Amino acid sequence: MTILLRCVAWLAAVLVVAGCTAAPETSGRSGEAVRPYGELDRFVRDKMRSVRIPGAAYAIVDRDGIRHTGTFGTDGDGAAVNATTPFLWGSVAKPVTATLVMIMVAAGELRLDASVATYLPSFRTRDHARSARITVRQLINQTSGLPTSTRHTDRTDAHRRPADVLPELEQQTLAGEPGVAHRYSSTNYLLLAAVVEAVTGKPFTDVLYSRVLDPLAMRTTITTQAQAQAAVSRGHRYIFDRPVPMTPPFDPAGVGYGYLGGALADLAAFARTNLGGGTEIIDKAQRDTMFAGDIPTSPGKSYGLGWRRWTVPGADTPMIWHGGAAPGYWAQIILLPEQAIVLLVNSYGTLHEPKLLNVGFGLAALSIGHAPPEIPSGQSYTAILGALAALIVILIGLIGHGIRRLVHPKTPAPKRWRSCIALAAWILAPGAILYGLAAALPARMGITLPQLMLWTPDIAGLIYLTLAATTMLLLIRLAHGIRALRPSSASHIEPSRPAES
Repeated sequence: MTILLRCVAWLAAVLVVAGCTAAPETSGRSGEAVRPYGELDRFVRDKMRSVRIPGAAYAIVDRDGIRHTGTFGTDGDGAAVNATTPFLWGSVAKPVTATLVMIMVAAGELRLDASVATYLPSFRTRDHARSARITVRQLINQTSGLPTSTRHTDRTDAHRRPADVLPELEQQTLAGEPGVAHRYSSTNYLLLAAVVEAVTGKPFTDVLYSRVLDPLAMRTTITTQAQAQAAVSRGHRYIFDRPVPMTPPFDPAGVGYGYLGGALADLAAFARTNLGGGTEIIDKAQRDTMFAGDIPTSPGKSYGLGWRRWTVPGADTPMIWHGGAAPGYWAQIILLPEQAIVLLVNSYGTLHEPKLLNVGFGLAALSIGHAPPEIPSGQSYTAILGALAALIVILIGLIGHGIRRLVHPKTPAPKRWRSCIALAAWILAPGAILYGLAAALPARMGITLPQLMLWTPDIAGLIYLTLAATTMLLLIRLAHGIRALRPSSASHIEPSRPAES
């Protein structure tokens, strides 16, 4: 979740301005590893211990099929992970959706450079003229200009459909000119699912099954809330660096962008067809177009039609890949010239994403004879938790001091002008914290605090505590100010005279 990674980085800046035991591990490999794969198995076990991953499964795939699988640890209900354990794939759904769109393009049902409004006449944003120029291609390569936002995704309404986002987008302002810059946004793929439904007149998942999943014999895929509730065990969120089980929510409109799932063999089948093996659902020319990576995202890195194009860390081998997070789950699919790696993990945290990425990248490096990249330190996660905790302690101290001052006021009372200045300062400082954490942060990052609770509950919980403590401090300071500015009743009482004898 790139969005939330940026979010917590921005949060760290706000805070500066504003002032164990590993999960149990078991082995469940579906086949004995030959010697070249033993090192990969050990690497996964080591990373599971260091990152505290409860359960994982991976496969090495080539054009002829699965060459090796490794399954480790337990699912969220305590059962051993095996090759048939279903996981949610998160944004690995995006290259699957992009593949479906390319199949429809080859069949003449869609045109990549046709406007989205051609297929969805009611599609518009506040910038009507600009949104009218957004094309299907720009949705796939994420250059539509739609902002990096999660406001329109991760909903759990039982009957929600992809096209339900259209009225919401009428109030959305584009973040840039269509076709100019890459802005990663799941809303692009929510719209692609709506386009597929509009063109075919069928539910997106039905079309996905008939054009992609069934031809590739991806028989245990998860595409509905009912399937997820019946088959997917609890995932895990990280709370203070410990994986805690959670029942994953499911967005029924979100299969095209992030709520697709399945077992290891399902994702391996998708990897195999993209290597040019097994059943061919798109031809090599189409695959090359998707893999081209025409849209730069950073030096040496680019985004194509649903795929990222990088090189293997520490090597010059090209790597076509995508990662994905769903609440409590993480997945990666990595295509190398001669083989692919698919990785499924049943834990996720926004600030743990670099470490989770490192597992897949390490497998890719080891599979071609290179050393895995160094694992990130995770210091930013600790720093943010520490900064929030320190801020809460400071606020509690100020609250205690304020209460004592209310009970035992200073004598003599400070001058009124000083009280006015102090009151203004005390309103501005807590007000800035409240605005920064409750309003500016969600508005800037396109999220809500409840969504932050879904992905990073420890950080979100500390933010809520900070907001509560700040509100209490603000009320106490207002009480101080009102008392200081109120005329003293003592000034209107005549001094008592001694009683006459």
